[in-house]
Amino acid sequence: MDKEEESCCTIDYQHHKEIFEQRRQAFLKDPEKAVTTHQAKIRLIKDHYKEAQVPGGYTIACDEPAERGGSGKGPAPLQYLVASVGL
Repeated sequence: MDKEEESCCTIDYQHHKEIFEQRRQAFLKDPEKAVTTHQAKIRLIKDHYKEAQVPGGYTIACDEPAERGGSGKGPAPLQYLVASVGL
């Protein structure tokens, strides 16, 4: 692994620990702020091609590859799931 690859994969655990502790303290002071709601409006456009509209004005496209009956216009649903684990 070269220096560039190493730097892209380094996690500053101390920084994350500090952020976590700040949020924890804020939630202890006001537990209502710890409650979040996530939503998306999903539209089936054609065959397997779908769009999700999420808060913030973002539109996420999702499709299946041609070999699975889609048109390949976007990542497959499972690709989003796998990617979300790392985000």
